[in-house]
Amino acid sequence: MENVVTGGQGRDDNVTGQGGRGPDSGGHFFTTLNGVTVKFAEAMPKGEHVLDKADLKPASDYVLIQLMAHSSRSVGLEEAVDLRAEGTEVFRAFKSDRIFRFTNNGHGFEWGEDKIPESELRTICHVREDEVLVLERDGTDIDLKPNDALDLGQAGTEHLHTEKRLITVFYENEPREIARGTYTTEQLKQKFGVQEGYVLEFINEEGQLTPLKPGAKLKVKEGMKFFEQVPCGGSS
Repeated sequence: MENVVTGGQGRDDNVTGQGGRGPDSGGHFFTTLNGVTVKFAEAMPKGEHVLDKADLKPASDYVLIQLMAHSSRSVGLEEAVDLRAEGTEVFRAFKSDRIFRFTNNGHGFEWGEDKIPESELRTICHVREDEVLVLERDGTDIDLKPNDALDLGQAGTEHLHTEKRLITVFYENEPREIARGTYTTEQLKQKFGVQEGYVLEFINEEGQLTPLKPGAKLKVKEGMKFFEQVPCGGSS
């Protein structure tokens, strides 16, 4: 799975001065970097100090990334971060000289590595278990599977969005909950319990009743309507 991002994405820099977090019982301000808690006497350390505190030296060899609720951003070496602000609880650092970018649900993300496993994307983007990550590529949606990785090292920008893992469709006007995805005609017939010898039809985007041919594939979407029909054309 290859993914690309170039510059020009928006940044969410409104992260300081919010006053949402105080010092710990020892009077230190703290955050986590690569899963390790680091503490500071001052509330607004610079990016270089954050890296030094985690023993990542020289700091200039690293990219510091701040994880936020709906995005992530790079922090410059001379840029101060207010550890009293909400959204300064988690940082990641990468030994890298590049910043990679991608979007999810319209929110911009910056990262320090060119590949991100699907499982890590879920963590970064706060994706729920009942949702799937969908890569938008060349007018086609591609569901990311657990073993996939998003490649940010190519030229261009790729975009992600989330969708529900299960969708509701209608068979003979009765709601059915099924996994989203692409099905063959035979798979849909079996899933709906279509009578032997009957034709399975669906209402297409133009509102027309369309028969599914044997071996055909259909990407099933939320709210689609399906009907069975006798081969001669009479209604079931």
